[in-house]
Amino acid sequence: MRLEHMTPAHVRRALDVYLSLAWPAGCGSQPKITLDESESIEDLAQLFGRFERVQGGGGGLKRYALRLGNMRYPFMKFIVQEHLVNGEYFFSVDTHDNLEVRPENPDYVEWEKLKTFNRDLKAQIELAWDEAGLPTNTDLKLLLQGLARVEREDAKRRTILVVDDECDVAMGLASLLRARGYEVELARDGLEALERLARDPIPDLVLLDYEMPQLDGEEVLRRLRREPRTAHLPILLATASQIDLSRLRRVSGLLRKPYPRHILFEMIARLIATADEARPPGPG
Repeated sequence: MRLEHMTPAHVRRALDVYLSLAWPAGCGSQPKITLDESESIEDLAQLFGRFERVQGGGGGLKRYALRLGNMRYPFMKFIVQEHLVNGEYFFSVDTHDNLEVRPENPDYVEWEKLKTFNRDLKAQIELAWDEAGLPTNTDLKLLLQGLARVEREDAKRRTILVVDDECDVAMGLASLLRARGYEVELARDGLEALERLARDPIPDLVLLDYEMPQLDGEEVLRRLRREPRTAHLPILLATASQIDLSRLRRVSGLLRKPYPRHILFEMIARLIATADEARPPGPG
């Protein structure tokens, strides 16, 4: 949705849906922020003043985050952001539960159950937004598929593996990249990505999301780098999280969400070209 078409009523409707599902009546607890607090605000800029402004990865794209939590977890966030397309805003839920809890931790099983609860709740909220006619990643996918029909380039004979558990975003990215001449494969999570990368042929680049269930991007990166066949595979990591870059020293490139699509295309082209230059010449 274009920002000039968005009103405080759209945001309040999204808040109403979120709070009704994340904090159902009778759950025994209450959110720190209520819908009543926004009722008197008639200016969108003033309403966004209640949100945290998060800096994206170049291009001036905006991301607003409001921590609303849920009845079992206080850190889940309501997100309003541009992503890939300048001027178009979409609503999403950030579970914000990417803490590193290792299997040997005594709380690991309960933590995994909580993350599953958060993911299911996120899906419920975003589906309800979609059914209410609010802008979601479903709309982003359709917009990207429309752009792919006009932003076409010649075939590049290069394959990209897109790893992202946000299915609509992944499908939209795949449409854009195919239009740019790349072959594209999709993996829904880290385990599926590792299964694919255990087989030949290896893709020319992996576009890897950081926040994923079961295995996050950091763990996928660690496992790929310890295998000789994927030790030098170009990996472009995308994240909205504030992460310790020293732990990701072997990543080929980093994209801060939200990012415009031209920066994505430039980074992919540069990383593939660098890998081509480093590859030893074939026989003859």
